[in-house]
Amino acid sequence: MTTAGSDLAETDHRFTRKEHDLRLRVLELGDRGEQGHLLAFGEVADDCLVRLHSRCLYGDALRSDDCDCGPELDATLDMFQAEGAGVLIYLEQEGRGAGLVAKARGYRHSERYGTDTFASYEALGYPADCRTYDLAAQRLSALGLRSVRLLTNNPAKIDAVHAAGIAVTPVPLLTPVHGRRARKYLEAKRTRRGHRIPIVYIPVVGFSARSMRGRWTSHLGVELIVPIAILCGLMVHFGQLGSAAGTALGALVAFAVAARQRARFARSK
Repeated sequence: MTTAGSDLAETDHRFTRKEHDLRLRVLELGDRGEQGHLLAFGEVADDCLVRLHSRCLYGDALRSDDCDCGPELDATLDMFQAEGAGVLIYLEQEGRGAGLVAKARGYRHSERYGTDTFASYEALGYPADCRTYDLAAQRLSALGLRSVRLLTNNPAKIDAVHAAGIAVTPVPLLTPVHGRRARKYLEAKRTRRGHRIPIVYIPVVGFSARSMRGRWTSHLGVELIVPIAILCGLMVHFGQLGSAAGTALGALVAFAVAARQRARFARSK
């Protein structure tokens, strides 16, 4: 990238989603965008929301319930629009960098042998995860950003952005889980790759998504979650609950933050 400002200016246009209008500028990563694209929504400044998102055809376009990729992207855009700004770096790293065919082979292996997709990749001769985030972090730095709020549960993304000299405030991105396979996938990400997904979150949200049919974003639901989270925090502080409560608290707070952002955006339309 030569000069990020001039390159972005050439693509400056308006973007409409859910009847909400926002400024959008686009920048290629690598030659002809072969490594992905940077999308700057609104007026980007220090401490803005940022999402590094690896391409997932199944989740992003086909709306598969087997992973959390599509819901994560939706939640990200909702929060960008609620705040009026944000940076999405959409990386061409399908199948954790191994490609779509490898991803399909991994799913087939998992179905046949009952293994998680990380173990299936390794059994098929692929790295469990061969994605990198260095280029994405460099592009954030080239925008002049010195601090960001990074929407992620993945510590590798946090480390990459921090290594580029940018102060990072991680913002957990927890979304409704639909089905047993998706919950199993999240549990594998938590245990095998160290993703910051509280263990209590996985079955609780899965149940909520089925029984409440997405009503977790309602204003009433948010107002109930926040006091419970505060109460748990006070009990932990005064030694009334053990360390397990800290995990529960993390799940409740992150869930409430995401729900509040989405509810605020829904009310603003």
